[in-house]
Amino acid sequence: AGYGSEPNYEFIEDKFGVFDYLIPYNTMLKEETKRWRSDERKVMNWHYNAEDDYYIDPKNVRFNFKRYAYRHDTYGYKRNFKVYEAEKFDEDRKENPNALTKKGNVRKIYINPQWEYFKGKVKTNLSNTEKNKIYRRRKYEIEPIFGNLKAYLGFTRFTVRSKKKVNRQMGIALMALNMWKMSTSSSKISPNNKNKKKTIRIFQNFQKIRMVFFKDRDLCHSLLFYL
Repeated sequence: AGYGSEPNYEFIEDKFGVFDYLIPYNTMLKEETKRWRSDERKVMNWHYNAEDDYYIDPKNVRFNFKRYAYRHDTYGYKRNFKVYEAEKFDEDRKENPNALTKKGNVRKIYINPQWEYFKGKVKTNLSNTEKNKIYRRRKYEIEPIFGNLKAYLGFTRFTVRSKKKVNRQMGIALMALNMWKMSTSSSKISPNNKNKKKTIRIFQNFQKIRMVFFKDRDLCHSLLFYL
């Protein structure tokens, strides 16, 4: 589900309730598109009556609250739902075909109130001008960082045990990665680059750092033990 998931939002609220999280959920941008907003299958495009707690879809089928339900995902996380069921008969007591599925069963929708609350809060936070500025400065996905650690440092696994030592080793890895970024961004290697020799020297020094921290595992263990 990514970082913007219900379990993550719940964890942040429970542990850091005073802070506003600026983490968009997966479908947030899609929900703003014309295609999504015109899709009659999306419940968010239906009319909702909060006072009597019912939905009306674009075919004028009313969905009344029926019961509560829950589901567990593959990780054991429990999600709570409100189940709404379509009115099978119209005002004339005739069966409404739009209220039935292709197999003849009464249509149902499952609404997750907590998830809807989190989504609404994220939208409110990111629509705020000041908070959106903060998000734009820190919105980069984290996957490329791990990719760079593997590709440029050869750092594919931790070589220490205990949370404390792993945190230290990760700090060294990120520090080395930042040094690599600084060396490559300060001057690019090209035929017309006046700092070509300087850049090569910086890159060679960086390779030495890589060898020390990530190739010599015994030394890496020693360094982390004393840090």
